[in-house]
Amino acid sequence: MAVKKSKPAEATAKKASATPTPSAAAPAAKPKKAAAKPKAAPAVASDTASKAETPKATASAPKKAAAPKKAAAPVKLTDRQVEFLKQIKGAADPGFMTVKKVEMNTITILLDKKLIKKGPKDKASGSFRYTVSKAGEKHLSTLPPA
Repeated sequence: MAVKKSKPAEATAKKASATPTPSAAAPAAKPKKAAAKPKAAPAVASDTASKAETPKATASAPKKAAAPKKAAAPVKLTDRQVEFLKQIKGAADPGFMTVKKVEMNTITILLDKKLIKKGPKDKASGSFRYTVSKAGEKHLSTLPPA
């Protein structure tokens, strides 16, 4: 691997003073538009149109709009889960407090589907209180009356 040698400070100072003045550099600089000339197109078969002859898309063509959001699929619950959701809705103001460990499986399913919310922990019993979320209320309102 080659090592790049550093230049002494004197050489760099000489280069800086040797740069041409702006008046000398002006004739050498050409505008970029004048330098870029279109190249001649290669021979094209007669049955195909050249790039210059093809019609360009107009700027006023409407762009595709974002697809509208689809409604979420309705939540599917078992009869036991629906009854439990109704039981939580019917609970008093602080929320439903479970005492059975068997009910915790149903509660975790309803929490995962965001139909109920976990509230504050009860200081006396040490268990959480649960309330019905807005999504849960919406789900209950769409159910036919029993």
